[in-house]
Amino acid sequence: MLGRRRGSSSSKSREPNTTGTAVAVAAENSQGVTISQFIMQLDESATKRLHRMNERLRLLEQQMETLETDVAKARSHSASLEGCTE
Repeated sequence: MLGRRRGSSSSKSREPNTTGTAVAVAAENSQGVTISQFIMQLDESATKRLHRMNERLRLLEQQMETLETDVAKARSHSASLEGCTE
């Protein structure tokens, strides 16, 4: 669905690679963060947004299924009423 692979999870525990030089990136609170910290925060934020979007999509799919069921029932009821009047 939508090009996503099933079974893969981006919520796996990841430990940043602490070897090498720490490069600081300016944060909103004017404190420096390492690139690995920034990437972990970005990944966490993206994961949360995807989760919320997935929940909304599931709700919409359930609503569509309910509407499709209601339409099918209305059609069969309408057809049975037409059969009675003939």
